[in-house]
Amino acid sequence: MSGRNRASPRKRPRQERAKATVELILEAAAHVLVSSGYEGTTTKQVAERAGVSIGSLYQYFPSKEALVAMLVERLHQRVLGILADKLVPRPISDLAQEVRELVRALVDVYGVNPELQRVLLEQAPRIGPLQVVQEIEARVEFLVQGVLSQNLEFERPRNLSLVVFIIIRALRSAVWAAVVERPELIGTPELVEELSALVLGYLRPRARDPERPKP
Repeated sequence: MSGRNRASPRKRPRQERAKATVELILEAAAHVLVSSGYEGTTTKQVAERAGVSIGSLYQYFPSKEALVAMLVERLHQRVLGILADKLVPRPISDLAQEVRELVRALVDVYGVNPELQRVLLEQAPRIGPLQVVQEIEARVEFLVQGVLSQNLEFERPRNLSLVVFIIIRALRSAVWAAVVERPELIGTPELVEELSALVLGYLRPRARDPERPKP
């Protein structure tokens, strides 16, 4: 079985009972990954923790890589859910405050169960790129670009799509590094302020006159 197939779920649950079983399995996987680490985790341990047979687990997840992949996918779905609520195209009167709120929301997502996040982020390269994660990131980029296009003017011509790409990757890398290397920073005002300064310093925006029509 290829690495990509090992990291893909065998099937998605459709019935409520099946969905409940998958939830039990994923909750158990999260617990075992935190307590035993990735190398020490086995599908047998996860099945026992979930109270299901190993056969039931394999109906949905062919390997522990597939379990990690699903937990990574859900992490990104939470990020999208939170940012989608905030990234509604509209006039923004205080860009700096808006950036701080977005950065704080992003840090807060990764601050939930940081021990699990650390395992997931460390193992992300092992499972390889996930199409659903790439689709979620593309959606986040689209939302950010929509907000910035309505509220920013630059001193020089810039490729807004590239600007957004760089901002998102820089933020993601910095937050992931904090989770893995400096978990004590997660949830601190200092981290939010420094990341916000990073974004605003890179943007170097010129405030748009709300009365001036968009070119």
